[in-house]
This record gives sequence, C-alpha cells and structure tokens, in this order.
Amino acid sequence: MHILFVATNLPVPPNNGQSMRSLSIIQALESSGHDLTFVSFANETRPKDLHPLSSFCRSIDLLDREMANLTQQSDYLRRIRALLTFRSFSVERFRSHAMREKIQGKLLAGRFDLIICDGIYALTNVPGTKVPIALNCHNVEYIILDRYARLERNLLKKYYARVESHLMRIAERRSSYRASLAMVCSQVDLALLRLFRQDLPVFVVPNVVDTDLIHPVERSFLNGAGPVLLFLGGMDWYPNRDAVEFFARAILPRVRAVCPDTRLIVAGRNPPSQFVEQFRSDPKIEFTGTVPDMRPYLSAAAVVVVPLRLGSGTRIKILEACAAGKPVVSTSLGAEGLGLAAEKEIILADDPAQFARSVVALLQDPARRDAIATSARQVILERFSHLALKKSLERVISNLEQADDPRTVG
Repeated sequence: MHILFVATNLPVPPNNGQSMRSLSIIQALESSGHDLTFVSFANETRPKDLHPLSSFCRSIDLLDREMANLTQQSDYLRRIRALLTFRSFSVERFRSHAMREKIQGKLLAGRFDLIICDGIYALTNVPGTKVPIALNCHNVEYIILDRYARLERNLLKKYYARVESHLMRIAERRSSYRASLAMVCSQVDLALLRLFRQDLPVFVVPNVVDTDLIHPVERSFLNGAGPVLLFLGGMDWYPNRDAVEFFARAILPRVRAVCPDTRLIVAGRNPPSQFVEQFRSDPKIEFTGTVPDMRPYLSAAAVVVVPLRLGSGTRIKILEACAAGKPVVSTSLGAEGLGLAAEKEIILADDPAQFARSVVALLQDPARRDAIATSARQVILERFSHLALKKSLERVISNLEQADDPRTVG
C-alpha cells in the first residue's frame, strides 16, 4: 500500500509516548512492505538527523511551526475565540492553511491507498478526499480533560476544562464520521470510541516496547545511598507533574516513615524550573531532565511508581518498566487498558496510604519483587512486543483490502 502518514509532531527522537507509538507503527508498516510518505509540523529546533524515521519513509515533508504543550500555552484570545464559536481550542490550535495546502498537494501529486492521521489533531488539516482515512488514537482526548476537571480546585479552570471537554467530545465524534477505521491502544478506548459511532471499525493496535533493547539486567546503583523509586515521564506533560506532586506530598512521606533512606528519581524531559523548585529542599528527590538512555535509571530502580490521576490511552512507562524486569506500583487509572493482573503482574493502589504500604512491602521483599517482575516481563513479550504490533496492523490492512474488494460486497 501507498500510505500518507499525517502527524502533528516529529517522532524523532522518540522521547515521549506519542512519538514512540507513531514511530513504532511507521516502522511496522515499512517492515511489512508498505510505502510511506510522512507529513508533519516540526519545531525549528528539530534534529538534523531524522534517523530512523528517514529509513522508514520514502519522503518526509515538514512544516516549521512551534507547537507548545497545551498546558504551557496561555493564548487567552484564541481560547476565548474558540469558545465563542463553540469549537475546541485543543483542536483549533492545530488548524493551518499551509498544512492543508501541503497535504492537498501530496494527494494531487500521488496515488495513495490510505491516509493515517496521527490523532484527531492531524485530521484537522486533511481536506475532503475519497482516500480511506485511518485514525490513530493515542488517547480518547475528551476523557483527559474530563478527569482534569474533576481534580482541579480552581473554579474558573474547572469550568473551562468541563466546557473544553464537551467541545472536544463533539470534535472527536465528528472525526469518527470522517474515518474509515480507527486504531486504539486498548479495549477501554475501543469501547469509548464506539460510543461515538457504533458502526466504525475499531482495532486495538497496542503500544509496544523494544523487548530486545529493554530487558532485565543486573541491578546497578546510581550515586547515593538508599533504595530508588523511579518515575518515568516527560515533565512538560501536566498529568505527569500532577502524579509526581501527588506522590511526593501524599505517598513518599509514608514510605519514608518505614524506609527513611528511600530516594525518588523523576526521569523525564523538560521539568519546569518552578515545579522543580518546590522540591529543592529534599536532597533525595532528583529530577534528571532529558536523558539519552533510560536503561541505567531502570536498572537502578527497586520499584517503578506510576501514581497517575489523569490521562487516557495506555502508559508506555509501565511497559518499559515491565520489560526491564522492574515491579510496578500504579494507580488503577495508570494501568488502565493494559490488562495486567493485579498482585501477580502489577500492584494497584489508589489510596495514598495503600500505595505507600504497597511500595514498602516490595522494598522489604526482594523475592516478591522478582516474581512480579518476571510475570510482567512475560506479558510484555506476548502482548506488547513489536511482533504483536505488526500482527495487529496486518489485521487493519486486511480489513481495508477486503472492504475495497468488490467480491466481498453483498
């Protein structure tokens, strides 16, 4: 198949969940013999070397545009304008006449069998076309805003988030009617998407990790004494900052009441200076910022913690930890959609006291840590490897080919 892959961000380097999913899908399609053309926005500070994306695509066409994270964009005038026109600002901020023209030019210049839109934001700039559209859903977006609104204490922010969630839900419903099919991370998201449009073909295309690259190794030790609890995730993403603050304030003191030397390492890109400053007085909380390789931190960790209270989709941070042979303690929401067995492959805890007790129990029981990690690693090999992704995409392509085959009609 000749596939036009339309994105909103460059997936190299693959240093966040969206980039990892996008690049994995592109790699899997190329390895199955499909021909890919890639079009996306890109920051001017992008890397000069686009490998490995450049080895997977016939051509890469980028439009310079700085795209700040939604929670770091004030842009109050555009937000108000979007509200007045009953449109989601989250979607409208991606609207671009230049990108629409670029995509239109690609469609006119070449014959494509499929357009993959990397989320509803990418779909915003795709003109009307007869080419089938596959919507790659990293999340069900309105769910994130809805969950944020429930937690937010500022009444003005809470009200705005509820309105934006409602407008986003309308936008996602409309997008479902433009798509020929959708690809989601989990059965949870599949059920949510079916609420928009019951007859939409929806396929679970899992988030995956490279199980050859990330694997259990003998535990190493970073500078400093005491057991290491590790949180993975970009700090320019609000749900991750909320999780770290929740853990540091409500859970970590309870852990240290029993294990006083416990350290927390927060490994992820772009931690805002004001956020880091809150924890400056605690020398046993460390923010790494961007790291070239997460494996040394995974190796040093005794337990990986995922105290998420916001989000949608599935968490690649959990897949990475399990692939590395590390036990994970997570909230139910953090582990949503992965289907890991509680108490056997992962420990789930939503109450701060329960979360702390779970962490302490693992710190004090190396044999149980190893048993959980071994069981979880096996699940990753079976359901969240690149081979599993490739098989799921083959089902997607097969469905499209059958739909185009006149012999299947009637």
